[in-house]
Amino acid sequence: MSQKEKEKIGLLFELIKGARRSDRELARVTKTSQPTVTRKRTLLEREGYIQEYTVVPDLGKMGYEIVAFTFVAFTETRPELIEKGRRWNNSQPNIIFSGDGEGLGMNTIIVSVHRNYASFSRLITKLRQDWQPNLKDIQSFILSVNRPELLVKPFSFKYLEKVNE
Repeated sequence: MSQKEKEKIGLLFELIKGARRSDRELARVTKTSQPTVTRKRTLLEREGYIQEYTVVPDLGKMGYEIVAFTFVAFTETRPELIEKGRRWNNSQPNIIFSGDGEGLGMNTIIVSVHRNYASFSRLITKLRQDWQPNLKDIQSFILSVNRPELLVKPFSFKYLEKVNE
């Protein structure tokens, strides 16, 4: 990795730690000038390293009780079914992430948030109804966000920097 690439990625990790920080503060931390930080930030955005600026909310304070990781096995993954899946997932407001992959005998993961178990149950029922006969299996892991004492490590991208060391 070139020095310029390392500097760009370094700025990206600083932004991950706190996107609200000013270019002036980022320049101080990265030991560069503010115009350089502004240029690099613009480049990161243009090249797609930064897809969006967002916050990681406290889901419990927002009224959610459950984060569900649902693993699904479909019988086949033809291009038209993948496109149908894209539309279906985008029409479900509780789904915050989904993607195809492999593991545990499954080929899709869906991550969703729910205010209660009834909401989660409705999503699973809709998934079963809308995807028959292409559905082979569904398994879920449910995490209660109202039990912070059970969280070993809270969700945050700020830990990613440690991976690059």
